[in-house]
Amino acid sequence: MPATIFQFQVVEGQDWIAPVDSEQFERFFDLDGTAIVDWQPPLMRLVQQEADTAQYSDFPWLGEHAPVLREPALQALGDTLRRYGQILSLRGERAWLLNVTRVLADALDEEKSGIVRFDDGSILTVEHYRFRPDAINGVEVFKLPFRGSPVFVNDVFVERVRRSNLKGVAFEPLWSG
Repeated sequence: MPATIFQFQVVEGQDWIAPVDSEQFERFFDLDGTAIVDWQPPLMRLVQQEADTAQYSDFPWLGEHAPVLREPALQALGDTLRRYGQILSLRGERAWLLNVTRVLADALDEEKSGIVRFDDGSILTVEHYRFRPDAINGVEVFKLPFRGSPVFVNDVFVERVRRSNLKGVAFEPLWSG
């Protein structure tokens, strides 16, 4: 069955969340699919948007590589998300980080994708994605094995979010096949 793969997308005016100590940002980029056993929750704060454009979000924006959930999203999706990773507490705000531990090393069709590499050959970024259907079949949430990989979700997960009536969350379609 054909699937569409998405990544989280920021919504204009959406709530943003950030670590109080800006040096903590690296912790979120370093999430590589490994389960964390000694998690020390960083202190977080909501970043105030202009009052006339502020939009509540059940997924305050930190980045496509590190989804953050508020209580309604955790209640609606927690069981599904726990199959694909860890839900880690954050301090300072009533929010949780999704540390995706489902890494699909063979999901990206590197020959057909537009990949920018570092000099050592490792992936810097992917400009356009092509996935191997057999590798992603039935997987609702996953990452790829490179630093700062976005969290990818399939159409089943996106529909699950829509049915839950969660607010302030959007998805960018990346590939359909």
